[in-house]
Amino acid sequence: MTKSIVIFEDLEKCIQLFNVFKEKSVLLQEAILIPPSNPKISPDQTKLLNESGNNLIKSQLIEEIRILNPKLDRKLRQKDMSRWLMPFGFIAGIAFNNMTNLSTFSFLGLNDIGETLIGGLLGMGSGYLGSVVSSASINLNRNKELRSIFNLNKEGKWLVMLENQIGTELPWNLIKQSDPKDIIFIEG
Repeated sequence: MTKSIVIFEDLEKCIQLFNVFKEKSVLLQEAILIPPSNPKISPDQTKLLNESGNNLIKSQLIEEIRILNPKLDRKLRQKDMSRWLMPFGFIAGIAFNNMTNLSTFSFLGLNDIGETLIGGLLGMGSGYLGSVVSSASINLNRNKELRSIFNLNKEGKWLVMLENQIGTELPWNLIKQSDPKDIIFIEG
């Protein structure tokens, strides 16, 4: 699958591209309109967005898109990993405590069950730390591309993120006919 960002100077060209896609029945996996990050959206543009609220136009801020926001991606990855690392850590902590019969917390006056539960909680904490470290260690090496996309968005450019369906190609001739400022490939 190919993911690309099409950059436009104004909203009207974005709407025209979406209308052409609708007329030609172009099948896309995803088509997201990303408004400029600075609040320079005029009332006319807001009216145009509301009028053209067809099912092809999905509008999101650039900070809400996982592939364009490494911090959001890292946070969601860490949350997913902690969902399975923490229970495994708890079980591993209980198993380790039962295998070694250590009485590390005997000064607290805990019996064997209390020692086992403390071991499980420490294992769960280890699982959480593992999810934090492992999610932060993945580097996607897209910083240069993302920086230019964020800068264009801050300059007031309208962005359209397009993703084709499996087995199809993006309609490049239709995209080029819409007179975009630039096209940046993210994946594919």
